[in-house]
Amino acid sequence: MVKIDYFRDKPIEIGKTAQLLFDDLIIEDVWKVKRVLHQPLKWFKNPIIYKTEPWEAELVGHPTVFYDSNYGCYRMWYMSYSRANYYSRGETGVIHSMCYAESKDGLNWTKPLLDVCNFPGFEKTNVVYCGANKLTARGQVFKDMSEKDPEKRYKMICLETFPYEKGAEGKCSGLRLLYSPDGLKWNSENAYFVLDYHSDTNNHIVFDEKNHRWLLYCRPTMYSSGRSSHLRHHRRRVSVMVSEDLINWSYPRTVLFPDEMDPPDYDHVYVVHHQNYFLMFYTVMEGDTHGRKETRFAWSRDGFHWERFYTREAFLPRGSKDSWDAGSVITYAMVPQDDNLFFYYTGNHKGQHEQEESRNGIGAAFLKKDRFIELKADGEPGYILTREFICPGKYLKLNTGYAGLPNKQQSIRVEIVRRPEIGNHAFFNYAYEGYGLEDCIPIATDRIDAPVKWKTKNDVSQLVGKPIYLRFELQNMGLFSFYFTDE
Repeated sequence: MVKIDYFRDKPIEIGKTAQLLFDDLIIEDVWKVKRVLHQPLKWFKNPIIYKTEPWEAELVGHPTVFYDSNYGCYRMWYMSYSRANYYSRGETGVIHSMCYAESKDGLNWTKPLLDVCNFPGFEKTNVVYCGANKLTARGQVFKDMSEKDPEKRYKMICLETFPYEKGAEGKCSGLRLLYSPDGLKWNSENAYFVLDYHSDTNNHIVFDEKNHRWLLYCRPTMYSSGRSSHLRHHRRRVSVMVSEDLINWSYPRTVLFPDEMDPPDYDHVYVVHHQNYFLMFYTVMEGDTHGRKETRFAWSRDGFHWERFYTREAFLPRGSKDSWDAGSVITYAMVPQDDNLFFYYTGNHKGQHEQEESRNGIGAAFLKKDRFIELKADGEPGYILTREFICPGKYLKLNTGYAGLPNKQQSIRVEIVRRPEIGNHAFFNYAYEGYGLEDCIPIATDRIDAPVKWKTKNDVSQLVGKPIYLRFELQNMGLFSFYFTDE
C-alpha cells in the first residue's frame, strides 16, 4: 500500500533495495505489458535426500536449510516420519525424529553419524531430536544472531505430543520452542509451549527486521466450519502470531484462506523475508479427492496482508505422472547462493489420500535471483512508469528477461523524467537532459545486473537526492526488478 504522503507530494524513499515488480507499489502506470510468473528449474538428480538409513522411517521431508558461516557449509534439518505413527500419536511405537545433513554446495548431502540423541538400537545416527515423548513433528530450526546467550543461539519450533494434564486420558499436542548451542544438542527441559493446539502444518518463525518482531505462521484456532465431528479436516488456513521476545505471543489471527480460485485447503505454507517483501510459498491441496499438492506464490509488504498471483498457476508444480514427486510438492526453504535462489521441497509420488506405498524424498530447484515475476512486452513496445522517488545511488541496474527470439528486435530503454508543476505543462521537457529514451543505449541481454547507460551519461550521479521517475520501454523483453548502487 502506497503511503498517503505520496499523494500529498512526497516522493517515495526506496533506498538501494531491489525493487521487485510484483504489484503496483512502485508503479505509476503501464502500457502493453503483462505479468508472467516464472517457475524454478528442478535439479535433474532429485531427490537429494531420501531414506537410506535403517533408523529412518518410511518417509523423509520437511527440510530446514541455511548456510551456516560458523560451520562453513549448508546445514539441513529434516523429519523422518511414519504416517501410521503420526495419526496414532505415537501409539504404534515407531518414532518420529529430526535428522541432520550437511553439504558444501547445497546439492550433494552427507548424513554425519553423531551420538547427540539416544536412538534405540543404534550407537550413532544422524538423528538430533526425538521429542520429549518420542514423537516430534513439523520442526523448523533457525539461527538467532541477536541471541546473547550462546547456549540459545539455535532455536527450534516443533509440534510435540503430551499426555493430558489433571489425570485425563489421551494425548494433546502443541508448539514448543527449544534451544541449542549448535543446532545438534537440544535441551527439551528448557523448552516451553508457544501454542497448546494441534497445528499440523509447517509451523515456522520469520524475523521482521524492519519492525524488530517475530512472526510465527501456524494453523488458526478459529475457523468458519465450527467443530462438528462429522466434517473432514477443515482447518487448513494460514494464521500468524506476533512476538517481540519469542516468549510472549499474540493470539493467532488468520491472514490467508482459500477463495473461489483455489481448492478449499492450504495444507502448508513457507514464508521468507526477501528484499522489500515477505514471500509465501503456499501449498494448495485437493482435499476432497486424492490429496495431491502443489506450491503457489503470494507476497506481502508487512507479513499480514497477502496478494496471490492472479492466475493461481503453480510456482513449483508436481512432476510428471510417473515421477517421484507426481503426487505432492511442498516448498520448505529458500536459500540464496551466488546468482541463484535454491528451493528445497518435499516430494511424494502419491497424494495424501492415496494410501498405496509411494516414493518420497527431498528435492532441490533453482531460480535466478529475484526472477519471480516478470513484466513483459511483446513485439509492440510496452512501457512502465515508476512512481516518483528520490534517486538513491549513482548507478542504475536491471534484472532483465531476454528470450533470444530469432529475427526479433529485443531491447529495453530507460529514460529518467521529472514532473512539471501544475500550470507549466505546455512545452515541458519531461526527461532530464541527457537521460531521454533517444539517449539511452539499448539493453538486449539476459542479466540480473545489466547496467543502464546513456550516450553522454555513464551514471546518474548528478541526480542523486533529486525526485525522479523512471520510464522503461520494452520490446520482446521483460523486467524483473531494478535497483541503484554506488558501485
